[in-house]
Amino acid sequence: ENSIGRSKVSDILIALPFVSRNHAVLTFRDRAWYITDLGSKGGVKVNGIKIEAPQIVNYGDTISLAGVKMTLLPADEEESGLLQQDDYTATLIPSGRLFNSSAAFALILLFQFLGVIQVMLAMFPEVNLAVTLTFIVFIFAETLHFHIKHWLSRKYLELELLCYFLCGMSLFIVSSAAPDLLYIQLAAILFGMLVYSVLEFMISDLGRTRKLKYLLASTAIILLVLNLAIGETRYGAKLWINLGFITFQPSEFVKIAFVIVGTAALDKLLTTRNMTAFIAFSGICIGALVLMRDFGTVVVFFGTFIVIAFMRSGDLRTITLISSGALIGAMAVIAFMPYIASRFATWRNIWKYANTTGFQQTRTLIAAASGGLLGVGSGNGFLASIAAADTDLVFGILCEEWGLLIAFIVVLIIVFLAVYAVFLTKNCRSSFYAIAACGAASIFLIQSALNVLGTVDILPLTGITMPFVSRGGSSMIASWGLLAFIKSADDRIRPDKAGD
Repeated sequence: ENSIGRSKVSDILIALPFVSRNHAVLTFRDRAWYITDLGSKGGVKVNGIKIEAPQIVNYGDTISLAGVKMTLLPADEEESGLLQQDDYTATLIPSGRLFNSSAAFALILLFQFLGVIQVMLAMFPEVNLAVTLTFIVFIFAETLHFHIKHWLSRKYLELELLCYFLCGMSLFIVSSAAPDLLYIQLAAILFGMLVYSVLEFMISDLGRTRKLKYLLASTAIILLVLNLAIGETRYGAKLWINLGFITFQPSEFVKIAFVIVGTAALDKLLTTRNMTAFIAFSGICIGALVLMRDFGTVVVFFGTFIVIAFMRSGDLRTITLISSGALIGAMAVIAFMPYIASRFATWRNIWKYANTTGFQQTRTLIAAASGGLLGVGSGNGFLASIAAADTDLVFGILCEEWGLLIAFIVVLIIVFLAVYAVFLTKNCRSSFYAIAACGAASIFLIQSALNVLGTVDILPLTGITMPFVSRGGSSMIASWGLLAFIKSADDRIRPDKAGD
C-alpha cells in the first residue's frame, strides 16, 4: 500500500494545502493497482472521472487528487511483469532440488519412531497402552495429511512438516508429564489439522473472508463476555469455560478472529472509521483479558495489534503514542493488582523466593542445566512432576529430557515461521495475506518469547503457552488455525506442479 496525502508520514507526500492529510491510498492486490479515496475534501479522479469506490488503475492512467495530476507508471520491468504472469516462485526456496519434502518427512517419521522407542524404554517394565495407540494414530494421521496435501496442493509443504515435528514433541512431553491426557492432546492435534485445512480454504477467497469479519468479531466478543460471566478461575486467572463434557479457553480462539478483523478491511485501509473500529475491537479484547487476569495474552494481543496497525498505517508517531499509553496503563494495573505485582517482585529474584513464588523457575533452571546437550531421555527428568511443567515450563522439559540441542531447534522453528512470513510478504498477491501472515507470525513469536524467556527469568513468568508444543487443546487448535494465515501468503508453486 502507498498512502498519498499532505501528512509527513504519507508514502507519497504532496505538500499542498488543498490536498487532505490522508487523501488516498494506492494498493496493489490480486495483481492489480487500486486507488481509494479516503474521504478527502478535494476528491479523487481517474482519467477525469470522479471515483466513489476503489477503482482499478492501469499503467498510463491519470490520477487527479484535488486537481493535482499524476500518471501511474511501472517502476521496472519486473513489476510490470507481475500483472501478466499467472504464477511466480519466490526466492525463499527457488528449486525443488533444495527441498525434498518426502525425504524431510521420512526423517521426521524416523525421529518420532526413535522417540517412541525411548519413551517405551523409560516406562519399562510397565506398558502404557495409551502411549502406543496415541503415536500409532498420530503417525498415521500426519502421514495421511501429508500425502493429501502433497497430492492436492501445488504449494511447498515446509510449514506442515515443521508443525508435524512440533506436534510430535508435544506428545512426547505429555507422555512424560501427563500420560493420562495423551488422548485429549492427540484429539486437539487432529482437530487442529482439520481447522487448518478449512481455514486455508476459506481465506483463499478474499471476498468471503471480508464478509466473515463482522461474524467473527461478534463471536469473539460474545465468547469473552461469557468467559467473564461463567468462566472458571484457575491459578488466579479466569480463563476457562467448562461445558461439562469439555473445557476450553476462549481467548485462544479469539486470536484467529483478531487477525482476520484486523486485516479484512483493506479496501479502506487508512480511513479513520476503519482504524477506530479496529482499535475499539482491540480495546474490548484486551480489556476483557485484563479483567480475566490473563496478562500474558494481553501482551500477545497488544504486540499483534502494534504489528497490524503499523503495517496498515506506517505511522510510527501514532504507534509510539499508543504504546506509551499502554505502558502507563500496564504500570497502573501492576500497582493496583497484588497478584501481578507479586510476579514482578519475583522477577530477577527467583533464587530469593526459591521455595515460594520462584519455585517453578528455579526448578526449571536446575532441570535445564542437568539435561546438557542431548538430555537425560524422555520420561527420565524430574521437572515433569512440577505443576504446569508441560504448559508454562515446557521449554524446561525440552532442555532436561531432550537436551539443549532439540530445545534450541524447537525455538528456531518458531523463529523461522516469523522470518518465513516476512519473506513471503514481498511477493504476496494481496496486502491482506501479507498483514494476516505477519499478524499470525507475531502471535507465535511473542508467545514463544514470553514462554521461553519467562521460564529462565529473563522476563516475568506469564503462564503463556508455546505454540504447537505446550499441552492444551485450545492452544493447539488455535495454533493450527493461525498457521493457515501464514500458508495463505505463500504463492510459490512446486516444480512438480508447475504445469498443472
